[in-house]
Amino acid sequence: MAKRVGRIRDVARESGLSIATVSRVMNGTKFVAPETRERVLAACQKLDYLPNPAARALSTSITKTVAAVIPTIEHNIYAKYITAVEQTLSLHKYSLVLAISNADENEELTAVRKLLGMGAEAFILTGAAHSDELVDLLNRRGVAHVFASVWDPELPSPTIGYDNFAIAAEAVRFLTGKGHHRIAVVHGAMSESDRTRQRRAGADSVDLPGLAVEFFETPLNVAGGKAALRRLIESETRFTAILCLSDVLALGCYFAAAEAGLTIPDDLSVMGFDNLDWSSELYPALTTINLPARRMGRLAATHVVAHLETGAAIEPLLLEGQFIERDSVREI
Repeated sequence: MAKRVGRIRDVARESGLSIATVSRVMNGTKFVAPETRERVLAACQKLDYLPNPAARALSTSITKTVAAVIPTIEHNIYAKYITAVEQTLSLHKYSLVLAISNADENEELTAVRKLLGMGAEAFILTGAAHSDELVDLLNRRGVAHVFASVWDPELPSPTIGYDNFAIAAEAVRFLTGKGHHRIAVVHGAMSESDRTRQRRAGADSVDLPGLAVEFFETPLNVAGGKAALRRLIESETRFTAILCLSDVLALGCYFAAAEAGLTIPDDLSVMGFDNLDWSSELYPALTTINLPARRMGRLAATHVVAHLETGAAIEPLLLEGQFIERDSVREI
């Protein structure tokens, strides 16, 4: 038979104090005598009493809960980022609630409304493209929020992340520096991600003599990478390098290249984006761009907590990508 846990009225009876006094101790009120606090805590321990967070939230409007909404949990980079968010919040005695939007603004808005109803005090959202209704909802309620994975100091909401446009442009310049001037850029669906749109625009912004860049949109998974490589093989252009705007797509290109009898990098150089954990284990090891997802998660959580605790403004924060040169890109 399950043990019956104590209730707040049992703690009051055991300690000889009023329910109101016990409640003040549980809510961390400063103006409680040390001996009173000790009596309440001793009674709690004896009765195995734990305060009900939901009830405490109703009375204090403080839940110590932060919500994060991400497009998917299927890709490793989101897993690394969310793990860092949760671990950092936990260090500060905050809890994380997570929702998946499936890259759909309506689903995201529905999730945010539900999380607000659960008492979320702040939100960490992915990307800069959100419905006006969602942003207006958070602003009207005075709910702190930050956009992660992007950096744009001109936005009214704070951003902590990367300059996806600039990093993609630099990736094209990296390949041209290796002698590649016929470059295929493989990317996920433009409609699903403002980060993808920013990266594609950055790759398209490079204007150098003799440079030809073509774009191949495909589903953001391994099968999509394979399909894109088959398409570019059939193209009239003989590409010497592929820039994949995700390591997942690069992995698909590896598989399709092997099926087509092509050798990387002798026949075709391949470059990725994200530096996922397995990218160094491919053969040849994948040249890619490291995005500090874990650091971004820690910083986003830290700044949100600082705002909730002290009222400190959440300032835009730019994180730099790092080029990881391995063996999948050769100089020609």
